[in-house]
Amino acid sequence: MINASEDPATNDTIDSSELQRLLKQGIRGEVYVDDVSRGVYATDASLFQMFPRCVVVPRDQADLCHAMKIAAAHKISVTPRGGATSLSGQTYGPGIILDVSKYMNQVLAVDVQAQTARVQPGVVRDQLNAAVAADQLHFAPDPATGSRATIGGMIGNNTCGTRSVVYGKTIDHVLACRVLLADGTVAEFEQVEPAVWQARAAGENVSEREAELYRGVTEIISEHHDQILQRYPKVLRRVSGYNLDEFVDGAGYTGTIGPRAEQNQGKRPWNLSNLIVGSEGTLGVVLEATVRLTPLPQASAVCVVHFSELLDSLKYVDAMLQHEPSTVELLDETVMREAKVNSATQHMSHFIEGDPAAVQIVEFFGQDLPEAQRRCEQFATAMKEAGIGYSWPVLSKPSDVHDVWETRKLGLGLISNVRGANKGRDFIEDACVPTAHLAEYISKIQQLCTAQGITRLSLYAHASVGVVHVVPALDLHQHAEAEKMQAIADQAFQWVMEYGGSWSGEHGDGQLRGQYLPAMFGDDLYEAFRQVKRLFDPNNLMNPGKVIDSQTLLDNLRYQPPGYAEAAEKSEQAALYKYADQGGLQLAVEQCNGVGACRKIGSGTMCPSYMATRDEQHSTRGRANALRLAMSGQLEADPLEGLASDGLHDVLSLCLACKACKSECPNAVDMAKLKSEALQIRHDRKGISLGAKVLGRMPDAAKRFAGWTGNIANLTNWIPGGRALLQRMVGIDRRRPLPTFATTTLAQSLQRDPVPTGRRDRGRVVLFDDTYANYFEPNLGRAAIGLLEDAGYEVILAKAGCCQRTRLSKGLVREAKKYGVEVFRRLDVFAQQGLPILCLEPSCASALVDDLPDLLDDRELAQRVAGQIQMLDGFLDREGIEVECTEESILLHGHCHQKATFGTSAIHALLGGPESGCCEEVDSGCCGMAGSFGYEHYDLSQQVGEDRLFPAVRQAVAEGRAVVACGISCRHQLKDCLGVDAKHFVEVLRIR
Repeated sequence: MINASEDPATNDTIDSSELQRLLKQGIRGEVYVDDVSRGVYATDASLFQMFPRCVVVPRDQADLCHAMKIAAAHKISVTPRGGATSLSGQTYGPGIILDVSKYMNQVLAVDVQAQTARVQPGVVRDQLNAAVAADQLHFAPDPATGSRATIGGMIGNNTCGTRSVVYGKTIDHVLACRVLLADGTVAEFEQVEPAVWQARAAGENVSEREAELYRGVTEIISEHHDQILQRYPKVLRRVSGYNLDEFVDGAGYTGTIGPRAEQNQGKRPWNLSNLIVGSEGTLGVVLEATVRLTPLPQASAVCVVHFSELLDSLKYVDAMLQHEPSTVELLDETVMREAKVNSATQHMSHFIEGDPAAVQIVEFFGQDLPEAQRRCEQFATAMKEAGIGYSWPVLSKPSDVHDVWETRKLGLGLISNVRGANKGRDFIEDACVPTAHLAEYISKIQQLCTAQGITRLSLYAHASVGVVHVVPALDLHQHAEAEKMQAIADQAFQWVMEYGGSWSGEHGDGQLRGQYLPAMFGDDLYEAFRQVKRLFDPNNLMNPGKVIDSQTLLDNLRYQPPGYAEAAEKSEQAALYKYADQGGLQLAVEQCNGVGACRKIGSGTMCPSYMATRDEQHSTRGRANALRLAMSGQLEADPLEGLASDGLHDVLSLCLACKACKSECPNAVDMAKLKSEALQIRHDRKGISLGAKVLGRMPDAAKRFAGWTGNIANLTNWIPGGRALLQRMVGIDRRRPLPTFATTTLAQSLQRDPVPTGRRDRGRVVLFDDTYANYFEPNLGRAAIGLLEDAGYEVILAKAGCCQRTRLSKGLVREAKKYGVEVFRRLDVFAQQGLPILCLEPSCASALVDDLPDLLDDRELAQRVAGQIQMLDGFLDREGIEVECTEESILLHGHCHQKATFGTSAIHALLGGPESGCCEEVDSGCCGMAGSFGYEHYDLSQQVGEDRLFPAVRQAVAEGRAVVACGISCRHQLKDCLGVDAKHFVEVLRIR
C-alpha cells in the first residue's frame, strides 16, 4: 500500500525485495522493507511524514559501510537516525534509514585524566553520563530529551540544552569524529594546527578523498570569508546552516558567556568535525566520536520566580543574568496548569505557588549545597527588593530540585497534552533573539497570533539565552490552519532577522526551517553551503532536502495525506471505547507527538518491551505511528483491514499493556486501551483465536473449576505432555507453570470459617472480591477482611463478578462491555449508598476506574461507580488507620497499573514513610509477566524482569528482606523465575 516518497538522489528502479537482498548480503543487523516498519520510521517528533524505501539497523561499522556501498551504487539516499526526537524534521528520508540506536550504542573508552570519552553514535546521552558519573564527570549539553537523545543525533543537530550559558553547545564538546562519507570513504576528523592542515590538503598521511576535503574547505572559507564574518548572527544559540564561522576569527558569537567566549578572542583552531556537527546527517554518517567530559557541578539549588504577567517574566532576564546563574528557564501558565493535573507530573508540581502567569526557574551552582543555597537566597532577596516577581521560593533539597527539572523537561508534552485536534505546534518555537529584545518580540508574536485567530499560545524554555519556545495551537488537519502556520512563520522570521537573531537556536533546520536559510544568510553564504554539500556529498545522497534545497513547511504534513480524514472517520465509527479524555479514537492515536519519552532506558516503567529489545517498532511511539497509519488508510485502503492486519499486530504483539505510557508519557498515550481496540477489530475480521478465548475468558473457567474440583483442574501442570499441549493449542509456553485454582474459594472459606469480627464502629465498606482473591488466592481476601474488621469496619463482599481485565487484555472488548455493564449495575447498589468499593488487585482497580467507564454508554453509571473505587492501601491511608509492619524490612515492587493510576505513596505512608526505613521501593519497571504476556512470551518476560527488578529482589532476599508485590502476576513472575514467595501488602500489616 505504502510507496516510498520521491527520492531526489535516484532514478533507479530496483524493487524492494532486490534491495533487501543486496543489503542483507553484507549486513548482520536487520533490514526492513515491509510497509509497517517503513511507516514507523516515516516520522520523528516533527510535523512531517515521509516514507523511506527501507530501514537498516546496523550492528557495526561494517554494516554501515555495506549499506552505503549499496546506496551509492544505486544512487539511493541515506538518512542517519538516532533517537529521532527532532522537532524540525531531520531524521526521516525517502531512501534508506540507518537506525544506529539499537546496536551501535557503546561507550568505547573513557580517559578520566584527559576528561574525554570515545563513543558510538547510538549512545544515549544519559547513559553516557551514568557510565562516567562515578568519576564525577558528564557530557554537559543537556537537552530535555537527554534520556533518549543519542550522541550521534546531538552531534548532527548541534544540541544545546538548559545550561548553555555555562556549557555552550555540542560543538564545544566534540573533539574528533570518524565519519563515513557517501562514497564509502571512512575519514578521521580532528583539531589540527595550520601546518598539519596544509600538509593534509597536500595529501600527506591522508587519502586523496580526505585531502580533497581539506583543500575544498580552505577554498570555500577563503572565497566567502567576508560574508562569513558579517552574516552569522552574533548570538550564542545559533544552529542554522553549516558551521563555517568556526573557521573565521571573529565570526558568529563573540560574547562574554559560554565556554567559547575566551576562545573567540584568539585564533580558532580548525577541525573538520566542526562541519559535521550541526550538519544533520547531510555530509556523512558519524561512526565514532571523541567528546569532552566536564566535571559535574558539586551542588545546585533553584529559585522559582513567580510572575503575575508573562511579559514581566521576560523583561527582567538581563537583570537575572547579572547574578550569574547556570540557567534561567521559563514555564508559562499552560505548562503549569497541565503539570498540576497530568499524572506524569502532578506529584512534582508542589513548587508552583498559586496561579502565576509564568515562572522563571533560576539555578545556581555551588562548591557545596550551602553555597548553592546561599547564592539562591541572595538572588531571591535581590529580586524581592527590586520588585521582580511576586514569590521567590528557594529549593535546595535534591528531590525538590529534581521535581522542578523533570516538570521542565516534560514541557513540550504538557503543552500538546490537551483534548481535541487544536494543539500546540512547533514551527516558530526555536527562534533566538538577544535577551534585551525578548519581551518585545514575544509581545509581537502574541499580537500576531491573536490577529490570526489563535486563542492559545504556550511558551517555555531557555530565557537565559533568548530562546523561548513559542508554541501556537493549530489544527493541522485543516489546510487553512496550515496556511496560517506559514503566514505566522514568515512574519516571525522577519522580526527575528530585524533583531539580529537566529531562526534556529537549538532544534536545527531540517525541513521546517530550511526554506528560510537563503534569506537568513544571503545568497553568497547560501552558495557556500551548497559548495560544502557538493564537496562532501557530490551526488546528494546524504539526507537530501535538509539544511539546503529543502521543501517548505507545508509539504509532507503528517495529518494531510489524501483520504486521511475519511479513513479516520470510518475507524472512529468502529471504535467501542469512547476515548472521552481525548475526544475519540483518532485523537487518542494522534496524542503521540513523537517526542520519544517511551525510548528512555534504565528508569521508570515505560516501555518494557522497548527497554528489552531496543526496537523502534516495540516502543509506544512506534506502535502509535503504526496505529495512525492503519487508522488513516495508509496501510490498507480499508482502514479496518489495516487495523486488523498481521503487520500492525506484529507491532502490537509485544505491548505488555502495562499502562505505564498513560502516566509516564507526557501526552498520556494509553497504548493498552488502543491495543485492546485493535485486537477487537482483528477478531471481528479474522475470528477469535483459541488462545484469546481461553485466556480472555479465564475468570469463567476459574468460577467453574475452583473449589471442590480445583485439584482435578490443576492436574494440567503435572500430567506429562499437558503443558506441551497447552503451548500448541493456546500459546502458553510449556516452561511456565499455570496458576493453581484454589480448592476452597473465598466465599466457601468464609462460610466454613468466618473471619473473627471485632468492633465495627467505622461503618461499612465493600471489598471487591476479584477473580484472583476469590478463586486463586482466597487467603488474601481473608487477610484483607481481617485487616479492615480489626480497623473497625463492617466488610461486605461485592459479589459483582469479574472486572473484565482478562477480556480487555485479549481484545474481547465487546464481551467486556456486555459483562462490564452487569458488574457496574451490581456495584452501583453500593455506589448509590456512598460506600467505598475497595480493591486488592491493581489491574482490577484500573479496569473499574479507567477502562470499563470509558466503554459504558451510561455515563452517569460509569462515573458514579468509578468514583467509589479505591485501592485498599489508599483507603487505609486516607482514613488515617494506624498500622504496623510485621516485617523488619521490605522491598516493594509497585504494580504497573497501580503506579500508572493510583501511585504507591499510600503504601509508603502506611509503613511510616521513607524516614522509617521499613519500606524501599525499587525503581524496577515492569516485572515482565503483565497478565498473560509472560505466559506467551517467556524469554522476553524474563528479559524484562532482569532489567532491574530481578537483581534487586535477589539482593533483598540475600539480605533477609521481605518482598512485597500487590499484583498476582508480579508474585507469580517472582515465584516462577526466582523461586521467591512475594507477599501482598495486606499480609505484612496489622492494626495497631
